[in-house]
Amino acid sequence: MSTRKQVGDQIADAMQEVIASAVLTNERIARSVGLNVVDFQTYGVLLRHGEPMTPGQLSQLTELPSSTTTRVLDRLESKGMIERRPDPADRRKVWVHAHPFEDERVGAAYAEIVQQMDVVHTGFTIAELQTVLRYLHAVKHVR
Repeated sequence: MSTRKQVGDQIADAMQEVIASAVLTNERIARSVGLNVVDFQTYGVLLRHGEPMTPGQLSQLTELPSSTTTRVLDRLESKGMIERRPDPADRRKVWVHAHPFEDERVGAAYAEIVQQMDVVHTGFTIAELQTVLRYLHAVKHVR
């Protein structure tokens, strides 16, 4: 019988493999559309957030230095993926709006990933998948 520490160590090792695979996959996908992985993932944060945010809020959420966030936003804006708009009530404040980004290479890459995950999911019960989901929600903010 395994101990909690042994299973925890196995989970940590598996998570390292999953993270490495995800980073490298996202780097490949980002490169296919002329972005680096930090820019691409920052754009993803903006999209998933679902509403505009200030550069400061984005910097805080991504844990990127404000100078890096500014350069990321510059690159995303030059590709038409985001727009900075002044706050109508306080012109010193800027809101970052994400625009939908449709690229067949990105869509195909993520469609393939989703398809592979669907196959993996068939090997688990709904209850097991719900446990995995609960675990991922619990660890997503571990830094």
